[in-house]
Amino acid sequence: MKQETIITIILLILGLGIGLAFDAENSTARPGWVHNLQWPGEQPDNVAKIEELLFLEIAPYKTEYEMVNISSNSDINNIHIRVMATTIDSDNPDIYDFVYENDELLLTGYLLEAIPVRYRNEAITIALNDRDVASSVRNSGDPSVKRILPGTSQKFYVSKTLLSVTWKGISALIDPEEKKVVQVWKESGTAN
Repeated sequence: MKQETIITIILLILGLGIGLAFDAENSTARPGWVHNLQWPGEQPDNVAKIEELLFLEIAPYKTEYEMVNISSNSDINNIHIRVMATTIDSDNPDIYDFVYENDELLLTGYLLEAIPVRYRNEAITIALNDRDVASSVRNSGDPSVKRILPGTSQKFYVSKTLLSVTWKGISALIDPEEKKVVQVWKESGTAN
């Protein structure tokens, strides 16, 4: 081989190695289920640490997030963080609210409606198989379906992801794994 060809190959390999090292150094470990990530506005100084903690707390339901939009604002002691995540197979987003303080992330609220149509329809069908629910929802329109995280669901059933199916006046808590209604609430405040 000519000396020029050998030098060219060495330079290409060296350039590729430097490029890969630079990319690995400047990117956080983003899970495969996050396709796009945006931090509009000013990012906190410790963005890599916050992202690491966020990706332990947020996750889509039987799908992948197409876009994860993270916004934050700071006060004297902590950072308030809102995550809005969208999926390709749901019109509704998942919304998470956190407070980051003393290198810890605390979930302060959520509204998780990014549920693929198949699983949303399955939850509605399970709810309608309950006689009490079925008799209460005549002409009530389309229900909302929300995901309930294990930390909240343990207060009503067991610590696992559940789905809530709600029409005007009645709501059913669904165990999607067991395919059953585990609790029903009526507008009057009664629960079964």
